[in-house]
Amino acid sequence: MKNEAKILLQILRHKKIRRKELEKIIGVNPSTMTYLLDKLQGYIDIEEELPTIGKPPQFVSISKNAWTILAVSVGREKIRAVVYNGKGEELESAEYRVKSEHLNNEAMSELLKRTIEKFYDFDSVGIAFSGNVVDGKVESRILKLKNYDPVKSLKLKSLGIPYVIISDVEAIAAYESKTSGKERVFVLNYGTGIGACYYEYHALFSRDEFKNIPLGHLYYGGNEKCYCGAVGCLETVASDYAVFKKFTKQDIRFVDFIEHEEDYWTELKQIRNITKNGDESAIAIYRNLYKEVVEKLAYVLGNASMLLEVDEIAIYGEGSSPLLAEALEEKINSLSPNFNVSVRHGSVSDAVERGISLEAAVNLVRRKFSK
Repeated sequence: MKNEAKILLQILRHKKIRRKELEKIIGVNPSTMTYLLDKLQGYIDIEEELPTIGKPPQFVSISKNAWTILAVSVGREKIRAVVYNGKGEELESAEYRVKSEHLNNEAMSELLKRTIEKFYDFDSVGIAFSGNVVDGKVESRILKLKNYDPVKSLKLKSLGIPYVIISDVEAIAAYESKTSGKERVFVLNYGTGIGACYYEYHALFSRDEFKNIPLGHLYYGGNEKCYCGAVGCLETVASDYAVFKKFTKQDIRFVDFIEHEEDYWTELKQIRNITKNGDESAIAIYRNLYKEVVEKLAYVLGNASMLLEVDEIAIYGEGSSPLLAEALEEKINSLSPNFNVSVRHGSVSDAVERGISLEAAVNLVRRKFSK
């Protein structure tokens, strides 16, 4: 791998890094670093820290004009596409609701094609799906995608630019790691589905490791059939579905709820907005609605924290909130003296899009500067 690629990958992980630190990591002297940075003009910004005594230290960051990345997130509720510049600033976006008629390979491809065709002149593209992604193929029960090949179906190769396909929870984990600098992160994506990812950063110039965990399909008990075909999955008793049933008192099956989720968006929005005004009575209603959900999730997450040896969980997703994170942390640590976990609400609403854009930028650097 060329030193130029190493420099850009290092900056992508740190956002901004001292020139002296770069020299140490890359293993070059100051004059060689000057030569390399000159070659990267247009891709990087160099600024000096002021005020200071003596020669001010230089900091290197990615230039906003370095590239444009198209990031697309595909979930059960919506598809959202965003174009970011090199600084991660949003340039333009588009959003589409995902309805029951879109839940198959062909219809999803058409919706994604219309989404991507709204944009032009981007240097790399990344797509994150709700579900499991292995070798670029998507298996998503919640989206009803079977052996779905977005590269072939969307003709991504014909774009002539790098592309990356991962799951939405992997994108969140990538965002968490690259913005926090942590080498190990565990994230939960919570909504009508429940997904999790354990992410390990091994080394800057090797591929990071994602462990996509189908947390929502762990067996918890009960007689509710899941859309995956099993009975007793965690999602049937601890997702937004369980809260929805308690809130509306509707007698609805989980499979029907998932397949026709758009019919219940009004009530879901009501539930998720209960605490918007910060009223104490509303907070009490919220806590009551989520009481059983918190108890079940806390049991699973507490055990997962021990298995993975993590002491922090970041929770994202349409159904997440600061109150849910707070309640989960309190409940987890009350269950056993062996549990010592902090649960943090991921307040960044576009973490999936930002995470996949970072992965797409990494892929672009490796393709363009590695040889």
